[in-house]
Amino acid sequence: MKKSLLCLLSLLVVSSAFAEDVINPGTVRGTAQRQGIPIYVCDFRGGAVSIADVVRKDLNIHGGFSLARISTSDATTLNNADYSQGAIHFQNWRNLGCALIGKGEVSGSTLSFKLYNTSNGSTVMGRTYNMGSVSPRRVAHAIANDIVQDVLKEKGFFQSRMLYASGYGRSKNIVMCDILGGDKKNLTSGSDLNTFPDWYPDHKNILYTSYRANHAVIYKLDLTSGKTQKLLAMPGMNTSGCVSPDGRQLAAILDKDGFPELYTYALNGGSHKRLTRGRDNESSPSWSPDSNKIVFSCDEGKSPQIYIMNASGGGRTRICRNVSRYCTSPAWSPDGKKIAFVAQIGGNYEVCVCDLSSGNSKNVTNNPSNDEFPCWAADSRHIVFARAGSSIVIVDSETGKETTLVSGGSNTSPALEP
Repeated sequence: MKKSLLCLLSLLVVSSAFAEDVINPGTVRGTAQRQGIPIYVCDFRGGAVSIADVVRKDLNIHGGFSLARISTSDATTLNNADYSQGAIHFQNWRNLGCALIGKGEVSGSTLSFKLYNTSNGSTVMGRTYNMGSVSPRRVAHAIANDIVQDVLKEKGFFQSRMLYASGYGRSKNIVMCDILGGDKKNLTSGSDLNTFPDWYPDHKNILYTSYRANHAVIYKLDLTSGKTQKLLAMPGMNTSGCVSPDGRQLAAILDKDGFPELYTYALNGGSHKRLTRGRDNESSPSWSPDSNKIVFSCDEGKSPQIYIMNASGGGRTRICRNVSRYCTSPAWSPDGKKIAFVAQIGGNYEVCVCDLSSGNSKNVTNNPSNDEFPCWAADSRHIVFARAGSSIVIVDSETGKETTLVSGGSNTSPALEP
């Protein structure tokens, strides 16, 4: 999910020595998109049109669904007819290409929502939401999560907030937004380079690396109070910090001993441990869900590859073999079954996924622009990444469906709320 500034700069340069990729027969160059379930969510009654629009946008980024291609006028006409006659015209909706139709209505601070199967008129889901002090966008994301859970029996991720670094050159700041890039809030300010954000498992704090006064230091930011404190400021570079899922340890890359090495630090003020030793450059640590292992990148043999080792030290094993001569930026999926990483394929950097049970890897992007910094959504299916140093994109790793979440300017290093 992260990488040191050294590896960030090196990733932008394609070395002729590694221009040819090495792909095993199981590797897939891109993934054919499968058609998702056709769905349409009507504008809600009671002045809540914007909520329905956000729900539609949420579902549109999920490869399990496809928005039925209905014109706004047709949808409005048929929706009004349903309400005026007190009955849903399922056959008409089905003729317009909808397998599922969603209806919602706001009354006071309560929003009632139902999802129907147009083939037989049955109710697929029904929920009531208290809008009280919750923002309309937050309610919309909750509805989309429930649709995914009830229809696909999968975990939704639409309520997850996103962090990323935005700015130009060596001036970047940490931004927080919702999954669609809305409700943006700058968490840092100034002309320094602030990057590599990540979440604490308590959802109340984040950390990031700041190159203030040309010295890389890892900071902790309390999202409630806005208070910032130095978390790790050893001599030299302190970067690529990530907190273990159990909240007890911090993994980071430090070069206080001459080379970028992988360390862990006890967040309760206890001991620290150096996990790697040598003249190789380590980068991009990411924890396993049980907090017992760390996956990271190491340029042993002059070309970065992916390794897993015990968080207590030892047990180092290389994975993602025979994929490419250049593999970096690994991220462990929340379900513990997969590793997302970046590989040089065909002269470009693509986001790939390694299945840990089989050892097989595939690339889930296939784009002429370089794709970097992958991070998993909570469903262990969708991956958010940076494209060409400018856009933040989400891809469904099962269908290959891509959607741009943030564009314009220089945006990188995304991190989704766990």
